[in-house]
Amino acid sequence: MTVMSGTFQRTDRVADVVRRDIADVLLREVRDPRVHFVTITDVRLSKDLRNARVFFTALLQEGQQIEDVLEALRHAAGFVQRKVGARLQLRCTPHITFAYDSSLENGARMDKILRGIEDELKSDSE
Repeated sequence: MTVMSGTFQRTDRVADVVRRDIADVLLREVRDPRVHFVTITDVRLSKDLRNARVFFTALLQEGQQIEDVLEALRHAAGFVQRKVGARLQLRCTPHITFAYDSSLENGARMDKILRGIEDELKSDSE
């Protein structure tokens, strides 16, 4: 059992380093303006550390769609992967795929629904 927990801890530690390195590369080295306001929220690594699913949110510019940002990130993925691979001391650099993190939007939507219910209950009790 200790072997398994150690494996997960290592995966989590590596994922945290990968997250920081990807954020740094996007901030300092990727020149595409579509990714200037991207925040890396999470990295999920496969157990063998060969695949990294990178979750992001973005502050969109006027007229910009999240699909534009995702396209820019996919276009930059190879570059980012090479830069991160040079920083990591792993046998194999994880293959990076980007995915939009909609949890903030989902949380805001749930909050709005709950506030609406709360307002209804207050108006019904008055």
